[in-house]
Amino acid sequence: MNNLNDAKLIIRILNREGFDAFIVGGAVRDHLLKMPLNDIDITTSAKPEEVLKFFKGVPTGVKYGTVTIVFRENKYEVTTFRSESGYSDFRRPEVVNFETDVKEDVLRRDFTINGLLMDSNGDIIDHVGGIKDLENKVIKTIGLPAERFNEDALRMLRAFYFQSKLGFEIEADTLLSININRHLIKEVAAERVLDEMNKMLKGKHLLKAFDSILKTQVDEFLPGLSKGIKYLNETKQDPKPIIFYSLAFSLNKIIPSYWKFSNNYRYKLKQIVELVNNNRMFNNEDLYHYGLETVLQANEVRTVLKQKIQSYKTLEKMYSDLEIKSSLDLKFRGRDILQITNRKAGAWVNNLINEIVNKVINKELENDYEILKDFVVKNFERF
Repeated sequence: MNNLNDAKLIIRILNREGFDAFIVGGAVRDHLLKMPLNDIDITTSAKPEEVLKFFKGVPTGVKYGTVTIVFRENKYEVTTFRSESGYSDFRRPEVVNFETDVKEDVLRRDFTINGLLMDSNGDIIDHVGGIKDLENKVIKTIGLPAERFNEDALRMLRAFYFQSKLGFEIEADTLLSININRHLIKEVAAERVLDEMNKMLKGKHLLKAFDSILKTQVDEFLPGLSKGIKYLNETKQDPKPIIFYSLAFSLNKIIPSYWKFSNNYRYKLKQIVELVNNNRMFNNEDLYHYGLETVLQANEVRTVLKQKIQSYKTLEKMYSDLEIKSSLDLKFRGRDILQITNRKAGAWVNNLINEIVNKVINKELENDYEILKDFVVKNFERF
């Protein structure tokens, strides 16, 4: 609430200097729904350079009239009223015109529930029927859906995100237009699609969004996710994001290169998918090579898939009972092998160590210096 009051104070300062200004978008919507507020955006008739005369901040999108200001230790995006045209890339406008009437600014936005304004007194201004749609719990585009989606194809996925977050229904014409224009999602950068998917997956009403994705056939343009979405929609399960992706890619058999995960996250998903699809119970070697956390996540995916699983306690005990957790825990190491064999280093050393590791973790060899030394002496010539 303090952030909201500070935003109202920013508006009063701009009003005092002769400019119109309003809180706009998600903050107004969430305030009316009595939900926690995250970012608070402000729209104003003041140009970026005029805003920066009165507040400390930096230009973060001057072409689009946006500056980010710092006020009482919080950041606010302040954007000049604008209209837009010429969306040749289905994402960004080629022409941006600064306006003096806030209604022109509101009409360029995506959904009616995001087109509400709040003035410095906390009064709500509604040019697009957003209050009615909030009351009716409906997600509806401002103006013709096809126009909104051809301007910015990402808005189709944002409709699902808001459905997942709010639990609202997507209005029939909006839903139909998503189905008709779904191919435009191919024009959106994969990074943006992933961002929207990640936000959607955190929503309390994810299954409603999945149902809408399937009805509109948008899953056709989400590489590798369709089988996972269909499965969860049918079984009415709602796992956390990493389990969702792992499940979907396990059913898909591969992780498409389309998705721009970080290297670490992709590697983690790859490991989980390998474990889920190995078609056997997890053993000591899995726990040693993949680690307890990854094995537990793979076990969770199998739980969602209703496959045979091992209990958390069983896997935790198996991991705890491992004689070694790393090859560094071996009592007989690579330098010892080279010393007693008098051979040059090479891949053979790692191959020999890997065999020793497997025998130790499967309790076929004791992790004892003399015992491991004896094993090396008798077996190194095989490598």
